[in-house]
Amino acid sequence: MRFSPLVVAVSLAAMSAPVFAQDTTVESPPWAVLGLDRSVDWLNDPEHWIDARRPKRSIDAEIDREGMIDNAIRRAKAQDRLVFWYIPRIVESSSRGRQMYRAPVLDIYAQQGLFNDPDLAALLESRFVSARIACDDALAERFGIRPLEVIEPAYLVLDGDGHVVHMCERLRTFDPVWLRAQLRLCLEKAGDPGRPVAPEDAARLLREGRDEMAQTALEAMPAGARRSYLEAVAARLMRNGDEARAALKRAVDFGGLPQGDLAAEQNLLAMLESRLEDVVIPSEPLAGSRGAEAHYLGALAAYETGDNQRAQDTFAVVAANFPDSVFGARALANLKRGKDQRPYGGAFTGFERQRWHDEGAYRELHNDTRHWNKDRDFDAICVAAVDQLLRLQRDNGGFQDSRYAYWPSPEITPNAWVAISAIAAGALHAHREAPGVDTARVDDALTRADDYLFDPKNMNRGANEDVYADTYRIHYLVRRIRAADSTEASRYRAQLNQIIREAAERQREGGFFAHEYSNAFCTAAMLQALVEAEKVDGDVPAELKSRAVAAILSARTDAGGFAYSGTAERRQSSVKDSSARMPLCESMLFAHGVSDDDRLLGAFQAFEDHYDRIENVRRNDFHSDGELGGFFYFHSLYHTSVAAQYLGGDRQREVAEMVLNTLKDTGEFDGAFVDSHEIGRSYGTGMALLVLDLAQAMLQQD
Repeated sequence: MRFSPLVVAVSLAAMSAPVFAQDTTVESPPWAVLGLDRSVDWLNDPEHWIDARRPKRSIDAEIDREGMIDNAIRRAKAQDRLVFWYIPRIVESSSRGRQMYRAPVLDIYAQQGLFNDPDLAALLESRFVSARIACDDALAERFGIRPLEVIEPAYLVLDGDGHVVHMCERLRTFDPVWLRAQLRLCLEKAGDPGRPVAPEDAARLLREGRDEMAQTALEAMPAGARRSYLEAVAARLMRNGDEARAALKRAVDFGGLPQGDLAAEQNLLAMLESRLEDVVIPSEPLAGSRGAEAHYLGALAAYETGDNQRAQDTFAVVAANFPDSVFGARALANLKRGKDQRPYGGAFTGFERQRWHDEGAYRELHNDTRHWNKDRDFDAICVAAVDQLLRLQRDNGGFQDSRYAYWPSPEITPNAWVAISAIAAGALHAHREAPGVDTARVDDALTRADDYLFDPKNMNRGANEDVYADTYRIHYLVRRIRAADSTEASRYRAQLNQIIREAAERQREGGFFAHEYSNAFCTAAMLQALVEAEKVDGDVPAELKSRAVAAILSARTDAGGFAYSGTAERRQSSVKDSSARMPLCESMLFAHGVSDDDRLLGAFQAFEDHYDRIENVRRNDFHSDGELGGFFYFHSLYHTSVAAQYLGGDRQREVAEMVLNTLKDTGEFDGAFVDSHEIGRSYGTGMALLVLDLAQAMLQQD
């Protein structure tokens, strides 16, 4: 990537304080305060939802949302358009709190990365009536949209008679190129409504998504810079990189066009083609309608190459110099922080991306953003996921995209970042020699990850989640020791034993470990790591293990489940509610002689029996089906896969095949994996890669 000195009218030092200030007073929706409502003329729900509040279990019944949708349908009918109904929140009376917890976070990502994309916004403004309206009881009954059956954010496309053309839910990859292609398919499915346009107006045809017609119109235009520029835009919109680059070169050679427009198109094309090294941050604010965009894309590229400071500085330049631009608003969203001390926007959490994917993403309608090809090649899945992780690593070596926090303080965030960084580093190590993976790039990432993981300044000792920082660092070190020479192994073993000693000091009375409260599942997770540590000659005190075993045993219920917190005497849990943690907990009891084959097999059977419910809440972010929540999904899949070593050969193979087939249909279409968006893309992607490695190893055993 190429950088130039930034020459701006304001000092970065002077502007950083107000830009980065924590937002503690905003009661209006942040997307409106930040100016993210300027690209699309929404019919807007007047009720607001603010992050960091408990999700409301009711919705303002005085708002006639059904009437708002009917109004949108009437307007669409009169204007020969379709309705684009974006649903940021689903609340209906029988949901009992099953809706999203931090839906406002995802709403910001959608407003920033989707609806303020110029090409997507132009299509919405020219061919659709756009409504941003929550789903309440009346709309839930009318359209069959209920929490857990449909998870927000979602959208429906309706025709002028109110019929559903298409619905897409569980949006977790915010890709404007993909969504524009989906909406073009919706128009085609609905019979391409719309009034005739002048066939020679190529620019308007492109705004309206009539890309093929625009290309025909361009053939009749006189040769010159304007035609070449529009040819580049048309080719890029149709995902033809070779034609786009050639046309853009012609436009530059003709001369006379604003530098901002040319630079933005060059940067956007480079981003879409994953040529980050060709993205240029301009040396000064550029003229033209797209000058702000050129700078903004440079900041995104800086982030994806790991340079946090350059990305922040460049976003600050855009926010200060282009305050009236949609890209100024998008930049501000990546700088201004909410109550979790993280920026509102999606750039630093990896949810804002510009990338072309394989053509399958664009050729048919999809009802969510997970990958649609269950028969993907195993190596291709791993290569795409490794690439996602490498782009998410920061310049300090950590993986810091998670927004996991307990209100009102984000004091656990450092420990969560260390735990997730250990998971991501372990995943990179597991796949460093896989076909198609750049081993040298992975090794560099691992060197930087080691520096981050074992620097005590990156931990917040004594705060919640440090048990998981220790657990996953132990798993990572075990992996490194097994692959290292004797000298490196000694160094890693010393770090391993230091973590074990520190963990022993934090074991609570009764033998439990705790993340937020004492519980069997994080105690069993730590014990599972300690068992693995012993296999590489880690120094694990016998009392530490025996006390943990006693704690887990005290949490087991008569039905075979495990209490969510504390002992079974204090709190019972059903087998369904326990199913995501049963294989982990029972296998640790089995490994230490206080369980038997029937109980162990029963635990795995419970996991499989209730797996559909575990997966159904995967992309939710709270306890949405009793004690099941999205944040348990990869936790359960990983620890269950490790626990499968205690099963017999045939049963172990069945578990491995189930896990492998599950993950083939779980990833996002950009190659990442996500359960709770709050924990982040590094976490889900790293966990998925580790589970894929474990499943493959089990299937390859004799």
